[in-house]
Amino acid sequence: MSSKPTAFTSTTYPFVPTTTPTIERANHLMGLRAHPGFAEFMGLAQELVQETIDATSRYPGWDPQQIIVLKVRQQVAKELCDALIVKMMEAIRAGIDEQAANTANLPVKTAEESLEQGDYVRQAVLASFKERETENRAAGSYETPTDQSL
Repeated sequence: MSSKPTAFTSTTYPFVPTTTPTIERANHLMGLRAHPGFAEFMGLAQELVQETIDATSRYPGWDPQQIIVLKVRQQVAKELCDALIVKMMEAIRAGIDEQAANTANLPVKTAEESLEQGDYVRQAVLASFKERETENRAAGSYETPTDQSL
């Protein structure tokens, strides 16, 4: 999922994007992990695992095939929960490593170039504020009136 960042020269744009899909994925997953709802989500996943364990231990019969099916469901639930966490941590680690590698290759900017970049970003943000003032949307919402009608 790694790709080269789009390179712009400082003469065309003062802001040089230095991100890749791997880095973006890691950023999103770190945000998800830090979100308070993530603990709730993991609690629900653990409850599902516990339900499969309980179903196996409470099975009243002696049918070997049914016991095997319940045991397989229990193992799948455990492995899926563990694999989800491991895969998320691997994706975060890959993004962090890629960002560390990209940071070493960034050009060194002078103080003047940094100030120009800051001015460029500030002007872009101020321009977007002007656009948002004309949107007629409820405060705190991300939907415009046209989006609500869909």
